[in-house]
Formats: sequence, structure tokens, C-alpha cells
Amino acid sequence: MSVIHVLKPQIANQIAAGEVVERPASVVKELVENAIDAGATAITVRIENGGMRSISVSDNGCGIAKDDCRNAFLRHATSKIATSEDLTRVTTLGFRGEALASIASVSRVTMVTRPKDAEVGTKLQIDNGSVRSEEEVSCVFGTSFVVEELFASVPARLKFLKSPRTEAGYIGDYVGKMILARPEISFKYENDGRTVYETFGDGDLFNAIFSVYGSSIADKLVPVSYENGYMKVTGFLGLPEISRNNRSHQTIFLNGRSIRSAAVSAAVAQAYDTRLMIGRFPLFVLNLGISPLEVDVNVHPTKAEVRFADENRVFQAVSAAARLALSSTDRHVESAFDTVLPKQPSLSSAEPETDPRRPQHVDFHSFGSGNRSFSYKEQNVSSFVGSGYRGDVPTFQIRTEAKTQSREPEHASPLFDHEPINVIGCAFRTYWIVEKGENLYLIDQHAAHERKLYDALSSEEITISSQQLLVSREITLTPSEMEQYTENRKSFLDLGFGLTQSGTRTLTMSEAPVLNGKTLHEDFFHAVLALLSDRKENVKESLLKEKMMQTACKHAVKGGEPVQESEIRDLLEQFLSGNVPLTCPHGRPVVVRITKTELEKMFRRIV
Repeated sequence: MSVIHVLKPQIANQIAAGEVVERPASVVKELVENAIDAGATAITVRIENGGMRSISVSDNGCGIAKDDCRNAFLRHATSKIATSEDLTRVTTLGFRGEALASIASVSRVTMVTRPKDAEVGTKLQIDNGSVRSEEEVSCVFGTSFVVEELFASVPARLKFLKSPRTEAGYIGDYVGKMILARPEISFKYENDGRTVYETFGDGDLFNAIFSVYGSSIADKLVPVSYENGYMKVTGFLGLPEISRNNRSHQTIFLNGRSIRSAAVSAAVAQAYDTRLMIGRFPLFVLNLGISPLEVDVNVHPTKAEVRFADENRVFQAVSAAARLALSSTDRHVESAFDTVLPKQPSLSSAEPETDPRRPQHVDFHSFGSGNRSFSYKEQNVSSFVGSGYRGDVPTFQIRTEAKTQSREPEHASPLFDHEPINVIGCAFRTYWIVEKGENLYLIDQHAAHERKLYDALSSEEITISSQQLLVSREITLTPSEMEQYTENRKSFLDLGFGLTQSGTRTLTMSEAPVLNGKTLHEDFFHAVLALLSDRKENVKESLLKEKMMQTACKHAVKGGEPVQESEIRDLLEQFLSGNVPLTCPHGRPVVVRITKTELEKMFRRIV
């Protein structure tokens, strides 16, 4: 048997570096977070060859005293905590005291630092864990690090890095997140001499988002502002038209720290409800403020994940904040071109555009009052109902007269102002063509009717009954599914299931729920388990919504089917008079817009 011996400090640091320093972006993260903790208001990041040749991070923070310079590179050396009690109220980004020791053990590091009360600075050079030199130098206040030849002494780690372009992309993504996390700090990021990001640090989150994502995203944001005494939630949500097919554009900050949180992402997704299609994920930037006593940030090596003391309470707060903000966007009409060809966010802040449009705060109480009256001027409506576009295009006009003054949100479409609209035809017996001012609107008759039916079903009280089965059914579960069931027995009982445990991993179903005359068996049981595993609240409500969606879709008029004049009127009245989301229950748009400018560009009238 091999003799047990204590590892040399250099080897121990290299092992620790495997957890802390995964790639060049990890080095940038640790150094930038140290700069923020040092009170910096300006941070510059420069990299060469994807950070593998050189990484430079400089700041104007408090600096490090000469006597502490060497100590800063020792393992578990930190100025941010002193006792175990401090771990319960961590407010700094870094605190474990492993970053500099880990970085210095796998690279060549040069640190130049000067506190504001010092006449000269200190320059310290460390090569793969060994101090090479230390001297006094003339320098500005603050601290700068240059990390060179990362992993050169650990070839096994070096070969697992991606291409310089890919590694630079990881660094750019991180710097972008920090720009969003700390809009009050001026950031500059250069990649091989090219400026990628440069911000003023004016403290405005909207300007920070504009710097990172560009105007195509900034124009389609909804402000979030919510506080319930336990948690404060601020930031911006993206409109459904800029949703993505993954969660890569979901940015969450907790007390200024960038984190990942399945619970927060799920809470926001729940708030979007039927505004998003299945498989699409909302873009958002959210700042969560909560007492440090309510969160444990010391559960992940890179502090990317945290543990909430009351995750359910956090879920409810975030969901409520998102629902309140999104209530101002229910009447937003998407551009047909954004729907078909959605614009991707810019990942580089090249030349900033001037005068970005800023979303305004919304008076939620004055919106959607529905105080409008309608007068019809009909012209042979019956000649085109359900018949598609004709040469002798019939029209009818709807005039709206506001009885009271109300403030419309900025994202409300011109479709809902007081000018008349002309219904000028129907394409493919499915899409109604409406002309209004400088815009054309296409309305999907199936999506519109489906929304109407779904809202009608939602307004009714729907209950689930229970029915005794003539022959009991046996359900076999995995260990994790059985644990999930055991923790949520009451939810299954409330939904009408009669279940008893008949084995280590088996349940016997003697009663099953009945909805709309249909008995629901194993598939419904597993659907409940899936919702519980996704940490969704109000499982019963979520399942009823799904059934209502299926019913509405089944009974809605289909594309290509003839539509009566009265149905057209009802649908148009509903979407003009009420505060109705302009999406079907599955998140597809009911109406899209093509502007006169877009048409003229298509025909090359303008360029």
C-alpha cells in the first residue's frame, strides 16, 4: 500500500485551480470580481489569443498594501471574511481566498498595485506559484493584473481548451453579464486590440442592455419593478418576439452576483403563460435583492449557483413581478418580419447607435379599461366572408371613440388607437387583411378564435371529479419519482387520484380523475409528476390550462374554413375593446404587422 503524504503547496494549488480556473474566462471572472469588491468604478479587460497568451485586468479600486501583496496569493487568504458567522452574510462577490493562488499556480502573473494613501506602488511577479521578484514602482492608484501563458505548465489542461475564438467568446459573454450586473461601473473590453465593449458606467441598466445587445433588443424591453418586503425584483423582460430557443439570454443577478437558478427561470416562464410558444424561452435581465441571511452562496465552487432559504417564496415573488410587467404588453403587435426572421442580439458593441428608444414605465391601473364604442360602415361584407381575396375588395370600417382619457403603454400597437380600420380581404381563407394608417395587419382566424374560446373557458369554474375504477391499475415508478410522489401526496389526492403504495416502487390506482367526461389515467399521473419536478406551482391550475388549450384548439375555426360575418365582428370587437393578449393559448401571434416602410423597402421604393 502506498504511503500517505501531504502534497506540496504548488501541487495542491494546481489541483485547486482545476475547480476555480477552468478556462481563461474563469481567470477574467475572478479578477473582475476582485476589482468590484475593491470598489472599482472603472475596469478594463484586455486579452490576446483568446486569453491563452495574455489576460490583463486593471481597475481603479482601493489597491493592496505592500505588506499584503504576497499574502494575497496564499491559499485561503482573504480580506472579506474572518469568522464562520461571516459566511451567513456574505455580500462580496469573492470570499474563498483561492482565486489568486489558483491562477498563479498555472500561469505567469504580474501584479501592480497602489493604495490611495501610498506614495508608490508594488510590483509582484509570480511564475507558476513561485515568487520571482517584488519591487516598488511608480503607478496609478488601483490594481492591474497581467496573466500570461495560462496552463503552459499543465499541458493536460491546455489541450482541453477550445479555439481562441471560442474562448474569447466565453470571456465576452462574461464581461457582457457584468456590464448588466453593474451598470454603475465603466467597463472596457478589448480582444486582440479590438474594442468589443465600452460603457460609461452611468448606472442606467437600460443603457447597459443597449451596449450589450444593441437597439434591436433594447426597443423590445419591458421594465420590471416589484417589491414585497421580502424580495425586490427589478430589470427588464423581452417581448415574446425576441424569445430564443434556449436559455442563453436569461441573465439573473442576486445582490449583484451573476447566478443560475432553475427556480427563477421557471417563475418567469410561468408568468409568460400563453404569450410564448412551446420550446421558446424569454429573454430577460433581472436583479434580485434579498437579505444575505436568506441565501447561501457557498454551495458551488465558482459560486454560479446559490441555495435559497425559502425557494417557494422567491418563486412567487419573481412570478408576480414578471406578470405585473407583462400585463402592459398584452396588446403589442409583432412585426411580421420579426416573427418570420427574428433579429438576434448583437454580441459586440461596435458603434453605438444614437438616441435609443427607452421603454417608459407603465400606469398599470389606467390600461385596458375598454371604454370604447363601435360604429360599423359595412360594404357588402357577405360577399367576401370566408371566400378569400377578391378583385372587388369589400370593406367595412370600425371607428373607436374613447370615453375617458387613459395612458396607453408605449408597446401598444397603433391598431388600438381611435382611427378607423379597413378590412380589405382574406388571404387563403385564413388570414384577414386589415389596413390602418401606415400599417397592414394580418389576423389569423384560427388563432383569434382559439384565444376567444380559451378566454371563455378560463372564465368558467372547471372542476375535476373522481371515479372508482372497475379494475385497479398498477404504476411502477423510479426511485426519484416515488420520492416525488411521497412528498406531494396531497396534490394527487386533490386532483382526484386514489393511490396506495403496494411496493417499494409501485402504486395501485383505485380511483382516477374525470374531466369533461373523460377518465384520466397513467398519462395524467405522469404529467402531474413532470410539473412537480419542474417546480411549478399550482399544478392543478397548470393541468386545467393545458386541457382548456386542447379544447379551445379542437373547437376553434380552422384555417380555410368559412367564417360568418357575425363571427368576424365578434373577434374584431374582442381584440379592439378588451385587454386581450394578442397570442393564441399556445403563444402563436394572433395578428402581425407590416408597415408601409417595410413594403416600400421590399419593392425598392426606398433603400
